[in-house]
Amino acid sequence: MYYYKIAFTTEEKCIMFSSKTYLALLIILELAGKDNSNPLTSRDLARQYNVSKRYLEVVFNNLAKAGIISSRRGIGGGYFMNGGLDGMSLLDLATAAEGGIRLFSGGEYLSEKGDKAAVIKGVNSFWNSLDARVMENLKTQKLSDLISDLDRNKQMYFI
Repeated sequence: MYYYKIAFTTEEKCIMFSSKTYLALLIILELAGKDNSNPLTSRDLARQYNVSKRYLEVVFNNLAKAGIISSRRGIGGGYFMNGGLDGMSLLDLATAAEGGIRLFSGGEYLSEKGDKAAVIKGVNSFWNSLDARVMENLKTQKLSDLISDLDRNKQMYFI
């Protein structure tokens, strides 16, 4: 049995999460614990997580374009949070990191006319409903809750 992992991309949307979202989450977790007088550099983070500095800078730039983070050049420069995480969801972060997301795609290019119209309409309806439910769930996943959970778990291990 063979399994294929397929990712469709378009200019305006990425259909699945990539490592950009994962790295964006790591970046936000790092920055949430820092004050603006001690910004985070892409070089430091690239070393810590063993990722390409260039690829990491793409993520930093996407987050900056979305207004989530800012940067300061020069000695002592780097990236810092523009504000708190209050109200920011995983969907907000993923959309910023990826430049837009849509989890499921498929049959919208198929004609809903002809012999298979009913099947295509039914599958498209199912697919779109599933996409909407997943997106709604991602909206409810708040980053501040994740940080609270991580802090609580860290305290449990050091008691």
